[in-house]
Amino acid sequence: MPEALKQQKSRSTIRLLATAVLLSLATAGVAAPATPAAEPKLPVPLDPSMFTGMLKGYKDCRAKYAEMDARVDAAGVRDGSYYRVPGFPYLRTDRYTASFKDKVSGLDEVAGWTRRMREFDQEAREFEYQNLGMSTEEIGTWRYDLLSCGSGLANLELFEEKNMAFLRKQVIPGSDYRQAPTKLTEVQRKAIAAQDAEVLKRFTAALPAADAKAPLKLWSVKPVEDMALIEKGYGNAIPDELGVPALIDSQWRAFAERHAPTLWIETAGSRDQPGMPIAKDSAVTVDPAQPRMHYQITFTRFGDFPLAQINYFIWFAGRDGNEGALDSLIWRVTLDTKAEPLVYESVNASGRSHLWFAAQPLKRRPASGKATEPAALFPQAEPIKGPVALRIAAGSHALQRVVPLASIAASGNSSAYELRRYEEVFTLATASGKTRSLYDTSGTIPGIRDTEQVPVLGDRVTTPGALHVLGRVPVAATGQTYFDDADRLNSLFVAPGTTTR
Repeated sequence: MPEALKQQKSRSTIRLLATAVLLSLATAGVAAPATPAAEPKLPVPLDPSMFTGMLKGYKDCRAKYAEMDARVDAAGVRDGSYYRVPGFPYLRTDRYTASFKDKVSGLDEVAGWTRRMREFDQEAREFEYQNLGMSTEEIGTWRYDLLSCGSGLANLELFEEKNMAFLRKQVIPGSDYRQAPTKLTEVQRKAIAAQDAEVLKRFTAALPAADAKAPLKLWSVKPVEDMALIEKGYGNAIPDELGVPALIDSQWRAFAERHAPTLWIETAGSRDQPGMPIAKDSAVTVDPAQPRMHYQITFTRFGDFPLAQINYFIWFAGRDGNEGALDSLIWRVTLDTKAEPLVYESVNASGRSHLWFAAQPLKRRPASGKATEPAALFPQAEPIKGPVALRIAAGSHALQRVVPLASIAASGNSSAYELRRYEEVFTLATASGKTRSLYDTSGTIPGIRDTEQVPVLGDRVTTPGALHVLGRVPVAATGQTYFDDADRLNSLFVAPGTTTR
């Protein structure tokens, strides 16, 4: 059978499996997003009689949070990226921060831990204020009130040991996974095997030659930042209470610019050009006339050390195999303690094709053998020296190879993309003059579905095939594994100074 027909047959098999799963979900009935649950009560509420003198201003703080949260929920603009900590309306978290729940002790560490969660809450509320259509003056008033309230409530309520113990229990992010099954279904096994086989085939076959119908085009980052900021960064940065280096925004931007990937794309049409997500006629799509990539700095743990990760978001106006006119590929660079690339990863925002690429030699841990532990796929065996270029196929936007940029011959068919902070997509302009988030309140992009991922996840998650916000990308059909799990590196590799046990 010709190679093209084999690939077409493989994709057709995956689509048929997807159709079967979608029909079964439709028959079962997929529940609508649940309304926010009532806030659980603190074990030790504050005594109202204490709100006198200097503390008088904190008396109505919880009422203010309840008022604003009710407005946000009524308008359907709750930010779906960070997790709200039940019982603590002034705290939101991510998986890395939550992973310190049993590690922090003492006033300084606890203060640093809770301060970081208050900052997440403040960041999310800025998006919510804007998407509510509030005036600049009203935003300023609410920002001041809740900044003051968050700081005051954290100091007063968490001084009680029972409340602190309650926080440690509540801080674990909620899960988009359903009850774990005892084993994979036959549909899931076939879908996973088909996806893995297709990935390995792409990476072992010779790269397709240039085609007049889909010419190769290079997209590189448009330089903006002063690279000298990098030399003043990591080594001299004072870590916070969680060990995170305290760099200013322009320093993080310089690191993001330095490690931003070059895109080497087979370009058959405008859908194969990177662009900017936009809101259009109550839906979302991507405008290729605005070539753009977004980035977000996050952190993970390797051994006992916090490592910075630069997450890059590549947007296309749809793909073969997607419902809706949008596609999103995430590329991540994990930096070592010297701020050099340690490992690369790629994944579709649906969780499909989570791939690993070493930037340095890494000692793999033996496979755990646990049914709930997803296998890590390394399609290229040797470490790849950066800066790197990503070879991307036309139509499917499948990653075909990761190569050193220096290995690519100079091309006249090249252009530049802008690098922007990820937060830009949380307040997209609309035709009405207001703003909206790219994501809905559950952290998924409405109207977009990756049909090839549907049969892999089946009914394991609430929205199989949906494209997720960073922090909610499910990457396993077994267990409950997310792209941003704090200890994923430790589960796969042996950190320096540790053993394989």
